Order: sequence, then structure tokens, then C-alpha cells
Amino acid sequence: MINNQFSGNNMPFYGDNLNYNRNFKKDMQYDNLKQKSSGLGFFVFAYSLTMTACAVIIAEVFKNLGSAGFILSNNYALLNYFIDIFISVFAVVVPAFFYIKLSRNSLNDIISTKYVKQKSMIPILFLGMGGAMIANVATSIVVDNFSLFGIENTSSGLSSGDSSILSIVLNIVSTAIVPAFAEEFAFRGIVMGSLRKYGDTVAIIGSAVLFGAMHQNISQIPFAFILGLIFAYIDCKFNSIFPSIAIHFLNNLYAVTMSILRDAGIVSDYVTTIISYSLIIFFCIAGFVSYIVLAKRNENIFKMSDKKNEIVSELNLKEKMTAFLVNPGIILSLVLFLLTTITNLGLISNG
Repeated sequence: MINNQFSGNNMPFYGDNLNYNRNFKKDMQYDNLKQKSSGLGFFVFAYSLTMTACAVIIAEVFKNLGSAGFILSNNYALLNYFIDIFISVFAVVVPAFFYIKLSRNSLNDIISTKYVKQKSMIPILFLGMGGAMIANVATSIVVDNFSLFGIENTSSGLSSGDSSILSIVLNIVSTAIVPAFAEEFAFRGIVMGSLRKYGDTVAIIGSAVLFGAMHQNISQIPFAFILGLIFAYIDCKFNSIFPSIAIHFLNNLYAVTMSILRDAGIVSDYVTTIISYSLIIFFCIAGFVSYIVLAKRNENIFKMSDKKNEIVSELNLKEKMTAFLVNPGIILSLVLFLLTTITNLGLISNG
């Protein structure tokens, strides 16, 4: 009879060694994700800070030059669009440059620019816009009922300026086109792209959290968070940043177009409302049809799995999210955004 020395509760040497290696690997993965997330937190913090600093500095320059009369003129309104474009680009390019240098990565390693075929791109756009419309309506309902809780949203909405052709074009460029590229580059490019090697799930949720919080306004945070989930999910599924840029642009274009129609007096408020709700219904129906089309083409397109991301196979989602959230960079940026959000709220007086 052969005596099995490994029977019962006796653990073979290679078993202890295997557990040790697994725990060591898990700790390394956790620390690496935590360090990467902290760097991304500082990047988003620098992005927001640079944007605010540029706006303050430019405003002070005009103030010190004694340009009060010019600021109130239509020429300043046009110049303001160029200023917005400059700030949007400068605020993301400079922090991104330093982040890339310090992280010793290249943009090609982080951002995926795979070409998406037209037969896939069209239903993706409708699906994304359908989700955006639903999120928009849901957010509007919540915001409209803030007064029930004694809260007043003090932020201002979109402003279309004057109704000249040049003003409308610059408004669309500064409000719809440039932010779509700049914000997608920052959040679905730098943030999500850097996190994807740790798993698509944490990359999608993490980038959406920062995208929502960065808006620093209670009426925009939930809307931006939901859009962030949609944008990130679509980009991960098609391994390209182009779909989210296109959907982001269309969503912003819808918003600024409604603003132009309303504020410039091109049509009546009643007609503007009809157009707005008609577009919402259209995109919702088109999005639902697109969902069916995409699902038939690929039954796994709406299923999320991190099995292909072997680098973090030792970590579950809870551990990944903990590593993402509990670090100096993310905590600093979220605290800053929370404080700014609070300052954008006010109590509604009873008198």
C-alpha cells in the first residue's frame, strides 16, 4: 500500500508556494492600479484647475486693461467663443502632455483609434443618442423638482449670444465640436484608455465617475455620468474613441441648436418645444431599433466581461474599484469637484 503524504489536511509545498505567488501577484496588481488611478486623478485635477485658471486670468487681463465697454459689445461676444475654444484645448493638452511624459506611455499605447465601419457606426450613433435623450429627460425631471428639497441650481444654461451667422457657427464650434474632441480625449482617451489594461469594467465605471464629477454641477453630474457610461461602453466594445466623439458631438449639437432656436427668436418657444420633443422621440425609437440590429449581428455585444484582461485576473470588481477610488489623486479631484458642486447650490428662501 502506497502512503499518500499529501492526503488529509497536509498541504504540499507547491500549494503553499502557489498561494504565496497568487497573493503576491494580487497585491502587485492592486498597487499598480492604485498608482495608475492616482496619476489619472491628478491629471483630471490639473485639467479642471487649468481650465479655471485660464478663465480667471483672461478675465483679469480684460479687467485690468479697462475694456469694460468692449466686454459689453457684440465684438466681445464673438471673441468669447474663441476664448472658450482656446481654454478647452489648452486645458486638456497641457496636462495630457505632462501625464504622458510622467507615465512614460505613448498616445498610441493608450488611445485606440480603430476605424469603425459605416454599417456599425450608424446604429451606434442612434443607440448612443437614444440613451442620451433618455438620460436628458430623466435628469430634467429631477432638476425641475429640486425646489421640493429647498435646493436651487445656480448655474447658467447655454447661451447662444447674438443671432448672426458667424456667432451661430462659433457657438456650435465652441460648444459642440471642440468639447466633444477635448473631453473624449481626456476621459475616454487618457483616463479610460489607461485603465483598460486593468479591465474594461473598471475603466468604464472609473472614467464615467470622473467625467460626471468634473462637471461640478448637480444638474449635469448625473447626466454626464450616464453619458460617460454609454460613451465608454461603446468605445470599449468597438475598441475605438471615434464613436464617443461622434455621439458627444451630436448630443452637444442638439443642446446648442435648441438654445439657438429659443434664445435667438428664430421660432416661437412652442415650436422649439415641439422640435425638441420630436427629436427626443425620434432618437429613442431609432436607438431601440439600433439595439435590435446590433444585438442580432453580435449576441455578445451587450455583454461585459474582463476575462480577456488577464493582468488583473486576481482582482474582483470591488477590489478594482477600491484601488481606483482610494488613492491621493482621485480623492483630491473628487473632493475639489464636490466642494465646487456645493458652491453651485443655494437654499431657496421662503420669503
